[in-house]
Amino acid sequence: MRTLPLAPFLAAALCGALTAQSPGQVSGGPLRADEACYDVRHVDLGVRVDPVARTIAGAMTMTATVVTATRRVGLDLDDDLTVDAVRVDGEPVAFERPPLRIDIPLTAGRKPGDELTIAVDYHGAPRVAPNPPWKGGFTWARTRDGSPWIATSCQGEGADLWWPCKDHPSDEADTFDLHVTVPKDLVCASNGTLRSVTQNDDATRTFHWHIANPINNYTVALNIAPYEVIEDTYTCVDGTELPVFFWALPENRARAEKALPEFLDHLHHLETVCGPYPFRNEKYGVVETPHLGMEHQTIIAYGNRYRHTGFDYDWLHHHELSHEWWGNLVTCRDWKDMWIHEGIGTYMQALYIEQRFGAEGLRIEMGQKRRTLANRTPIAPRESRDSEQIYFGSSGNDIYYKGSWVCHTLRYLLGDETFSTVLRRWAYPDSALEKVTDGSQCRFTDTDELIALAERTADRELGWFFEVYLRRGPLPVLHAEADAGVLTLRWSAPDDLPFPMPVPVRIGDAVRRIEMADGEARVEVGTAPWEIDPDGWLLMRSADRSRR
Repeated sequence: MRTLPLAPFLAAALCGALTAQSPGQVSGGPLRADEACYDVRHVDLGVRVDPVARTIAGAMTMTATVVTATRRVGLDLDDDLTVDAVRVDGEPVAFERPPLRIDIPLTAGRKPGDELTIAVDYHGAPRVAPNPPWKGGFTWARTRDGSPWIATSCQGEGADLWWPCKDHPSDEADTFDLHVTVPKDLVCASNGTLRSVTQNDDATRTFHWHIANPINNYTVALNIAPYEVIEDTYTCVDGTELPVFFWALPENRARAEKALPEFLDHLHHLETVCGPYPFRNEKYGVVETPHLGMEHQTIIAYGNRYRHTGFDYDWLHHHELSHEWWGNLVTCRDWKDMWIHEGIGTYMQALYIEQRFGAEGLRIEMGQKRRTLANRTPIAPRESRDSEQIYFGSSGNDIYYKGSWVCHTLRYLLGDETFSTVLRRWAYPDSALEKVTDGSQCRFTDTDELIALAERTADRELGWFFEVYLRRGPLPVLHAEADAGVLTLRWSAPDDLPFPMPVPVRIGDAVRRIEMADGEARVEVGTAPWEIDPDGWLLMRSADRSRR
């Protein structure tokens, strides 16, 4: 998902979005029985897009495997779209349309292991995105010369805004075929690999995109405009020659060509930190969009207008690209763990800034993020959450910035070498998976699994660390008192939890790591000046930080 930027004009736009989320149209949450009973294997989706009428007509065929016995299955679909027909294994069936859903009876009950094919024909005027990408739907924009410029964005609401699906992050189609029909002078850039472009007799053409890796519903994307494509080849860290495509508006081709080398530098940085680009059997794609951005798999939505803000780099592209690992390769099975996508992805930006601008750049970046924290509710609650609850809830942007700070403080605790290995294993739990490109490199995860991976990699118990930072809202407080040349340090954590976090203290000219085995320590400082956490590593509250 898009990052919550620090730029004031973008922050203002976000504040409007936070109060505008419509009730009911959300993704995820507790999984209904009529959807938990099957596992999606393949989706074939055909969509005809009419830019003049601003309508779509679609035909979706889902192949699934039954996992629990059932006589009824369900799909999600926005009420703005009309269902024309439903077929089960090729046979027409009656169906019901409760709000935001399609209820489909099975004339013969199904048992675990059975294969099931559901086809849905539908049409209508899909919901227009009021404030994309934060409040999504279809964006019907125009290019400089008045040509249609169309994009979908739907993470918060779910892909059922424009096609029938099982709208839950815990299930992804293993493979996906997308056939998009548009007026003949337009191009559709989408996920995966372009298999064909068919010229039709009615002044349209159909783009067939094949997605060979598991894909989250919300990252299936339409991007339609009179694009010009810039092509290149990038050599991945494992030696794979990766096709690169940048679909830009004609008036911006020169700017896109200038930006692409920096974008490839982002790709190289993320590969060195996280492991090989996950979708080397498809492409690395970027497409210019009329909204700010989104991590659509293999087709990064880019609407930052080639701007550099703050540090001299394109933060929007780097953040969205980071989601190819944190979100698309590694996917939380419930939105309660969205911090894995957003917090870790945000810390990738800090690491890039450190690489480009050094330790001082890292300190400034993390300091900016720290000032935005709310610290009201856990960023990784144990109970299921839907997209609205976790993203638009009382924690605000903490899943981004507090999540990145958790990574930053963990880095201090473990040391650079061990932390780097933990990051790599969070992305690829086994180094053998770094060589895999058949789809099995992708996986679902949750916070508990990441904690276990960190403990195994670091060979130490870390539950206390994550229990305080992820499962609680308030920060731990570090109390510091100096008397008669002795500095006394004491942690108090929410709910009186144990918190043996070591503390960096500068005494005179030297920085010492003070171990806090029982949450307390006494340090001889004499008359020397002292400063707690001088380089800004600890996520904490502290009143007494220094004597100068």
